[in-house]
Amino acid sequence: MQSVLPEAEQKKMQHQLINLFRHADQSIKRVIRKKLEGTGVYRSQHRLLMILGSHPDSSQTELAEKMDISPAAVAVTLKKLERGGYISRQCLAEDNRMNHVGMTEKGQEAIDKSIICFREIEEAVFQGFSQEEMELFYRFFQRVIENGESYYRELLRREKEAQKER
Repeated sequence: MQSVLPEAEQKKMQHQLINLFRHADQSIKRVIRKKLEGTGVYRSQHRLLMILGSHPDSSQTELAEKMDISPAAVAVTLKKLERGGYISRQCLAEDNRMNHVGMTEKGQEAIDKSIICFREIEEAVFQGFSQEEMELFYRFFQRVIENGESYYRELLRREKEAQKER
């Protein structure tokens, strides 16, 4: 579909849309933070706990990849979750460096409560949207993500080429 907007107006709209994405992200993070208050689990710890709940046999490196953070940051968060009693870690007999991360009862309870919280948040955020609007929204977001990922791969390719030239 071709735009009927002049190029300057199109650029302005793109800028406004990016700002809306950021604002929506901040708004949802603020709601999540509020819902998690008093649980003893902070948002980054919570995110790791949820990933562990759905991928229990993940290594520290795999967790880092799933969260797009460093393995060192995962290690710090795991240590905090262990200290809080949400997970347990044991060294594997064949390799003392490898830790098996297990979910404790307290950790599973936190996940179960979180699922309920996220359903409430989802209902609140999409209140008043029709099924058709949500489907359109979904497709638009998918395209934004695909375009962003494609552009990211292009940036990595350019970076690699620039390194070769040095």
